[in-house]
Amino acid sequence: MTLNPVFSKLAGTRFASALALAGLPEEVLERLSLPKSVRRFSLPVRMDAGGLRVFTGWRLVYSDCFGPTKGGVRFHPATDEDDLTSLAFRLLLKCAVNALPHGGAAGGVRVDAKSLSPRETEQLARGYLNALGAEAGPDVDILSPDLGTDARVMGWMADQYNTTRGARVPGAVNGKPVALGGIPGRPGATARGAWQVLRAVLEERGLVAQGLAFAVQGYGSAGGHLARVLQKNGLRMVAASDSTGGLHCADGLDAEALWQAREAGLTFAQMEAPGAVRMTPAEVLAVRADLVIPAATAGQITAEMAARLQCRMILEIANGPIRPDAEQAVVERGIEIIPDVVANAGGITMSHFEWAQNRGGALWTAEEAAARLDTRMIATASRMLQVSRDRKVSPAVAAQLLALEQLSAALAL
Repeated sequence: MTLNPVFSKLAGTRFASALALAGLPEEVLERLSLPKSVRRFSLPVRMDAGGLRVFTGWRLVYSDCFGPTKGGVRFHPATDEDDLTSLAFRLLLKCAVNALPHGGAAGGVRVDAKSLSPRETEQLARGYLNALGAEAGPDVDILSPDLGTDARVMGWMADQYNTTRGARVPGAVNGKPVALGGIPGRPGATARGAWQVLRAVLEERGLVAQGLAFAVQGYGSAGGHLARVLQKNGLRMVAASDSTGGLHCADGLDAEALWQAREAGLTFAQMEAPGAVRMTPAEVLAVRADLVIPAATAGQITAEMAARLQCRMILEIANGPIRPDAEQAVVERGIEIIPDVVANAGGITMSHFEWAQNRGGALWTAEEAAARLDTRMIATASRMLQVSRDRKVSPAVAAQLLALEQLSAALAL
């Protein structure tokens, strides 16, 4: 079978391998080859200095075959339509493999969120929601946080949605503050879910977590939380970075101390750590470690970087951190990939819980939400590993097979 170039670009080697095994009907492949809708709009913002700037925003819906779509809104200078198309497609796969009743969407604004004041950010957030009009809502397309957006930004969007509708509709926006209908435990959900998946894979491979060395590229909400979780469970962090720089110490870095420094407003370029040497964010990926965790942006592991890796596993916390043209090189070197569609699904799963809680009027405690998340993540990891054993494929390909099975059932009707 000749692979549609669209799929090669969006999902890489693992998706191609799964397609070859899945035997999907041509009509299903045809329906998957293009997003359902793409919207581009201009967003004027009155800056604090008095001038006007117009930013470009997008919202892309790939498919709503499973239910109302769900996807993040990022405020990031590298945002573009190609990037969002890939994100929305991967999110569709993520919903499929994790049996979530949502389609895949993605959106954002091309802007450096760090350059905006709170007032300017609020204007942009409310303007973005207004631009979506009737195409946002709990039964249509649900917005969630992503790069450059957080609970406060989602709170502004939720308030704007309520204002324009003249009603309180908490399920339209996820990732809100708890006081506005958010769910306890959302900030650390990706990390909690990733740990459950990693633990299942380590057990499958007969490996003990205690003492394993790991490196994290991207010490933000997901990567920083995960580093602390792994350290608490006996793993040793040997390198970490944010966008400004990285630190490396073979004897170990204190994940909690670095998190506290981050929370205090320091960047890695400003941080100090005992025995640590400085390196670039890219170099963090190439340190000697049992586990490398790309948790920054997509495409950080290039073909050149694939040749430099010194790890036995990659835990994908960023979406699509391995470029499609580099994935085969990673696989051929015997490095196991724990795929993003499962590894980082804790965030979207908790986001789904928030939506379900809002729709049903329930109020879950942090303990209830965490227990439900653990159950879902362990079940998904177990299914992935079972398919991997039965079909004699890698977990990364197995996850794609699970997703394609669900998509075929939904799209072949």
